Amino acid sequence: MSELLARDFFRALFHTGRRMTQNPVGDPALDWAVGALHDAAEVLTASGEEAVISVVGDAFYLGRDVLANTSTEFDSLLQAMKQRRIETITIRPEATASDLADLATLVAGWSDDLPAGGTVLLNERSVSMAEVDVQPLSTLRRAYSESLDALRGVSRSRTLHLVEVLDVVDAFLDGAAADPGSSLLMATVHNHDELTYYHSINVCLLALSLGRFIGMDRDRLRMLGLSAMLHDVGRVVVDEAALHNKGRLSNEEWAQVRLHPQEGTLAILSATGPGQEVAAAVALEHHVRVDGGGYPDLRGRRPHLYSRIVAVADTYEAVTAHRPYRPARTPSKALRLLLEGAGTVHDADVVRLFIGMMGTHPPGSLLRLEGGEVVVVVTTEGAGRRGIVVREGDGSIAPGDRIIEFAADEVAAHLLPSDVGVDPGSLLEVVERHRATAV
Repeated sequence: MSELLARDFFRALFHTGRRMTQNPVGDPALDWAVGALHDAAEVLTASGEEAVISVVGDAFYLGRDVLANTSTEFDSLLQAMKQRRIETITIRPEATASDLADLATLVAGWSDDLPAGGTVLLNERSVSMAEVDVQPLSTLRRAYSESLDALRGVSRSRTLHLVEVLDVVDAFLDGAAADPGSSLLMATVHNHDELTYYHSINVCLLALSLGRFIGMDRDRLRMLGLSAMLHDVGRVVVDEAALHNKGRLSNEEWAQVRLHPQEGTLAILSATGPGQEVAAAVALEHHVRVDGGGYPDLRGRRPHLYSRIVAVADTYEAVTAHRPYRPARTPSKALRLLLEGAGTVHDADVVRLFIGMMGTHPPGSLLRLEGGEVVVVVTTEGAGRRGIVVREGDGSIAPGDRIIEFAADEVAAHLLPSDVGVDPGSLLEVVERHRATAV
């Protein structure tokens, strides 16, 4: 069964659990969330058979199929289920909205069990490794999950442990992040309800890719990665409503947002060891423009090179991700926006290098070719371009395991994930399997 359908269910489960903690019973937003969860469960059981979701190792499975990207995007649900010793969830075709709401309440930590005899069952059966198609998650995916845990720990305790963050950066450097294509594909993973965490990790991956591209040594890459991972750490003190406001921010909310560089700087300085102070500088400077504008007001001070790199990666990631106040834009539009701001908003040399690394069709781009096929770009090395076919020329869904080469003049249109129903990060394992077989 398509991972896309499973992701719809997990997204609805996640949002319903969040609404349970924020909205009183009878609130229209909560009723809508429960309705969306019920609809998603009906799709999962449309065949008339039960849908069995299991936790095996560090991943979700639906039946025998691993849900690699879902496991990353909804890592908080995965950790919550493991903590509550939920090994399987069985959803019956007749699952009721009430029972599904009870499931969301349980996973969100607001109850201890489900009512007996319901249409959603917990741990009704144990799933063995032999019953699923076990596919170990990539090193990069595991490091991504570890970085989420590290950032959530900062949010919970308001205490920074830089050793944990550096361990994650080392994992990125030692693992699949050494390959720019995999790293940039992974940087397309988002969760809108944990925006700060996913954004920070994606900016780290983008910054490390650029650092490798320009030839930084390992020590410099570690400090760049640390700085990028923590550039927005001050946002944990910003009011949640301001971060998710769908309209224009009030003066008070905007004032809170503008304080996050200083708050992040203070948090990092209290935790840094010798040689790590640059991370505090990046937290302070990543919204400072090269023409002296931006915030905070640091006129007369030229931002550190790492700050200028992180600022470019920060803008690219923010533009290509969906935000509560605007839809996502394509990678090509993000690169065009960076180019327009080169020399005023951003360092012109860093922008030029970033665009040189990404190419005209960056890894993770969704393209429609002249033949009608839709591909996710996985590499743009030199003059060659390779992509995974996700829709055939007739519009049908492709198996998702075929990689083809294409030329720039074959590109007919740039698309968004919402246009296609595919998240580029979900194809990371396909890329790594192809790389392994090619060696």
